Amino acid sequence: MTIGIDITTLAYQGFGVTNYTYNLVKNLLMIDKTNEYHLFYSSFHKSKNSSYLEEFKKLGATVYQCNIPSPVLQFFWGKFEIFPVEWLIGKMDVFYFSDFLRPPLLKETRGVTTVHDLVWKIYPQFHEDWIVKAHIKKLEKTIKYQDTILVDSQSTKNDLTKYYPEIFDKEKIQVVYPGINKRFRPIKDNEKIKKVLTKYDISFPTPYLLYVGAIEPRKNLNKSIEVFAQLIKDEKYKYYKFIIAGKTGWKNDDVFLVVKRLKLEDKVKFTGFVEDEDLPYLYNAASLTVYLSTYEGFGLPPLESLACGTKVIAGDNSSLRETIDQEFLVDVIDKNKILEKMKYLLENEIKIELESIKKRFNWQESARQFLEIINSKR
Repeated sequence: MTIGIDITTLAYQGFGVTNYTYNLVKNLLMIDKTNEYHLFYSSFHKSKNSSYLEEFKKLGATVYQCNIPSPVLQFFWGKFEIFPVEWLIGKMDVFYFSDFLRPPLLKETRGVTTVHDLVWKIYPQFHEDWIVKAHIKKLEKTIKYQDTILVDSQSTKNDLTKYYPEIFDKEKIQVVYPGINKRFRPIKDNEKIKKVLTKYDISFPTPYLLYVGAIEPRKNLNKSIEVFAQLIKDEKYKYYKFIIAGKTGWKNDDVFLVVKRLKLEDKVKFTGFVEDEDLPYLYNAASLTVYLSTYEGFGLPPLESLACGTKVIAGDNSSLRETIDQEFLVDVIDKNKILEKMKYLLENEIKIELESIKKRFNWQESARQFLEIINSKR
């Protein structure tokens, strides 16, 4: 069987979909030596992630690299549904796309996609209009062509069947949990931790809270900062800092304004993008990872933190209820409850089931499930 995969998301650094695509494709190539893989990659600019393409070639894939700007693909594929992807990468049995653009396929090619979440449907105010419209159009086509749909959690499957009852065949929607990269583990080498943190101008062993992810509205960072401001009024926590590690996303001006309003410039640090290989060190050095998201289709950072042995405080909602133990969850609406829970987690030893996390969220298992679904003709 020939499997085509759109890996264009690898052109972008620091986003969950990039992480997902890289790990899924890498593990598919590692465990599957029977099928043939055609990987489609389109970017007008050279990406810092271009080393991934060479890695995939060494693992046996054929990479078709096209220098087509994203707006051109949006024009042909999104607006007019012309120019099948097979014209660029050859005939296939299956084509998998994980981003918000579904390319036209020849009649005999089966489409498979991942719907990572429905935040754009349930909370459209958290996104820019063009992103909402792109997701709506992609899902309409996915349903029209009866593509197989993978979702990252049962929570997202429930949302999908609720908001899109026209998907009559529920077997078309399959839950495949993403994995946690093996680099996320407890690290005891304090010298290496200190060296990595120095790159981002973070003092070690200064105690800090950590947020990892894009700076965008649904992550509730302004509320997280306000609760942090209350926390450090307590004598026990007055030396704590709050490290926010991630790229600026969208609609986030209020996050920076709240830091100024509360005069926390010397307490809250924005590192910008953090290299993937450095993240485990930031997690390991943190006292607590803060992830008060309103809604998640899966939510990798809390699980990455737990895999490193660092406790988390996360939103008691959506898929987080499915993937994170209740002891780490809190109502994100109530600031008093958040502060109370934060102190409880900082002051108490709580056992983290590391082996259970590794076993449950494993990329090789994700890849095996993907192949099983492809082969099942669902």
